[in-house]
Amino acid sequence: MAIRCPARPVDGEPGFSLVETLLAVALFSLGVLGAAALVTDRLRESRAAHSHFLAQMLAEDLSARIQANPSALSGEDFRSWQRQAASTLPGLQCEASAVGGSPPAYRMELRWPLSSGEPGRLVCWLGR
Repeated sequence: MAIRCPARPVDGEPGFSLVETLLAVALFSLGVLGAAALVTDRLRESRAAHSHFLAQMLAEDLSARIQANPSALSGEDFRSWQRQAASTLPGLQCEASAVGGSPPAYRMELRWPLSSGEPGRLVCWLGR
């Protein structure tokens, strides 16, 4: 007795065609690519938030140093702080200055590069 296998499926037979399978794989791939793009974006934002947090902590440290010793902005103490801060947050640039008055107010501006290419910036005032 011979078994016959038809070359084409008979109408009404269950199963998927090659076109349906390719379409499902393409849609699944688009979904995976979209999810990967979201994860990448969130990681970039997380790094930016972390660097902003580090800049805030460094600004608070400099503020405490200035409050303890108002002459901390001049001389080796400030340069030492800048070296330490640059090792904590690579690419950090800090400008700090006393604004006239009695007692004087202090303005600190911290800038650092972000992974997105934009500069991060934090301006703090101390006093008055």
